[in-house]
Amino acid sequence: MKKLVATAAMLGFMVAVPVQSIGAQAASAPKVSIKDYKGADDIQYAVIAGDKYKAVNAKMKKEAKKAYDYQAAEKTEMALKPIVKFKSASKVSILSVMSETADDAAHGNFTAISYNTINGKEVSLKSVFKSEKAYLNAKKYAKAKVLDNKKKYPLADKKTTIAGHSFYFTSTGGIKVVFDPYEVAPYADGFVTVSIPKSQLK
Repeated sequence: MKKLVATAAMLGFMVAVPVQSIGAQAASAPKVSIKDYKGADDIQYAVIAGDKYKAVNAKMKKEAKKAYDYQAAEKTEMALKPIVKFKSASKVSILSVMSETADDAAHGNFTAISYNTINGKEVSLKSVFKSEKAYLNAKKYAKAKVLDNKKKYPLADKKTTIAGHSFYFTSTGGIKVVFDPYEVAPYADGFVTVSIPKSQLK
């Protein structure tokens, strides 16, 4: 079995919170480095430069430790690869893809988790919208978009929703919501997303 786990780390200030100052807007994006855990180049974690990111850096390193320990205990092949999807002075989005190779099934699943960079705590999709109304409107927008594109989302139906899913920021100021395998497309299509524009977050 190849089991996939994706951790979408929503790093930085939440979209619902405006950039703190003009100075913050002018600042450059923080440096993000990728490190091997205990020399294992197949298990990596991201490190964001700066003391204020200590909490979320600790979270990401902890995930690498869990993968490393699991691999050692279960005698299985694990891989954890972080991908920087977006970064600016106010936001950093990192998608970490974990895969496990085993023999008991053809496919596995993945989960996605969003973190706040300052305190390292999990952040919900709903929290990036400025109001309940904006969130509900975005759900309708996403559903219509998915149902209207059967080529990209062949398995989507009227029950399809973005509720409860994870996401990452994009360079346009919007977000991309990550669907589970088989939810809207075949497993072979990988991590299928739907884009929510900045205008829908307000």
